[in-house]
Amino acid sequence: MMRRCYVYKLKATAAQAEGLQRYLDVTREAYNAALEQRIGAYRATGRSPGWYQQKREIKQLRVAGLLQGCHVHPVQDAFRRLDLAYRAFFRRCAEGAGRKGFPRFRSRRHWRSFGFQEYGNGVRLVEGNRQLQITGLGAVRVRLHRPLSGIPKTCTMVKKADGWYAHIVCELPDAPAVADHDPSRRAALDLGVEALATLHTGERIANPRHLRRAARKLRAEQRTLQRKQRGSRRRAKQRERVARAHLKVARARRDSLHKHSHALAARCRFIAVEDLTVAAMTRSAKGTILKPGRRVRQKAGLNRSILDAAWGEFTEMLDYKLTARGGRLVRVPAGGTSQACSGCGAHVPKALSERWHDCPRCGLSLDRDQNAAINIYHRAWAVPVAEAA
Repeated sequence: MMRRCYVYKLKATAAQAEGLQRYLDVTREAYNAALEQRIGAYRATGRSPGWYQQKREIKQLRVAGLLQGCHVHPVQDAFRRLDLAYRAFFRRCAEGAGRKGFPRFRSRRHWRSFGFQEYGNGVRLVEGNRQLQITGLGAVRVRLHRPLSGIPKTCTMVKKADGWYAHIVCELPDAPAVADHDPSRRAALDLGVEALATLHTGERIANPRHLRRAARKLRAEQRTLQRKQRGSRRRAKQRERVARAHLKVARARRDSLHKHSHALAARCRFIAVEDLTVAAMTRSAKGTILKPGRRVRQKAGLNRSILDAAWGEFTEMLDYKLTARGGRLVRVPAGGTSQACSGCGAHVPKALSERWHDCPRCGLSLDRDQNAAINIYHRAWAVPVAEAA
């Protein structure tokens, strides 16, 4: 079984928006109180209570009237999120690499969602899926721009810069697997910055560079924010304007990625990409005081371009869209795909600024990204080079 998330805009009234904010405040306060309880218990006894123990105490909160008429499931979900944060912290401690990231208390700005882990218990669609019934709030109008598919499992309310959204996760049956025999249904992509992706056939998908297009407006809004007095209402309003500007860029990027991934998944059932670790590739080059980095500004610009292209999000979209059609996303090791010649396999070192591949051994001359895409194709299916080209 596979899961798919449907996102719908809520048309909440002023009273309903206040109720949604009340849910946020209650769940945030429950999260902070549970974190404080764990810290205090560990300092006193050397052990902290777990999720199940804290979940049993919700009944006492309800009797004391601290839930303010809210359903108990969002509070349980807040405790679950704290437990996941603790588990991730201990996992990073066991790995012993990088920052450990102990769970922190959440302010109002850093708590933007609450969830119902059982759809139908506290939240459900009513009136022909035109309204979302939420315990304590009544029926909230919802803009159902596309129908639900599958069995709804969970529902999460998310507060964004332009209003409230409902994220409904549905469970769908797996699509029947497609046989990987037809080479015409295969493709290999080399992700890049100059072009978003280059296929092994030479076809290129342009990089829209959404962040660069909106950089001037974002810079102006950010400078206006810096001139506002901290703690003032005008600063809060300007902060929302900045958030809406960034949200517009993110939505334009996601729309473009959805269209390109849908077109590729409709044409091909098996697509090969490099197994990239984007977080490591976009790590800062500042270094330390004892060992300062080199060419920090250039690396920062490259990191910004990589994150604007959103390689990770693009491959995730390809993955689930191929799976929904019975296909598969094939990830291959990324080492040497740009430096190896796809015609003879010779090592041809090239700087990042060199965008053309010229092999001195076999004389192959083609675009650098296409050469890498052909190498990815060959590694994925181990076919002869002539067939891959």
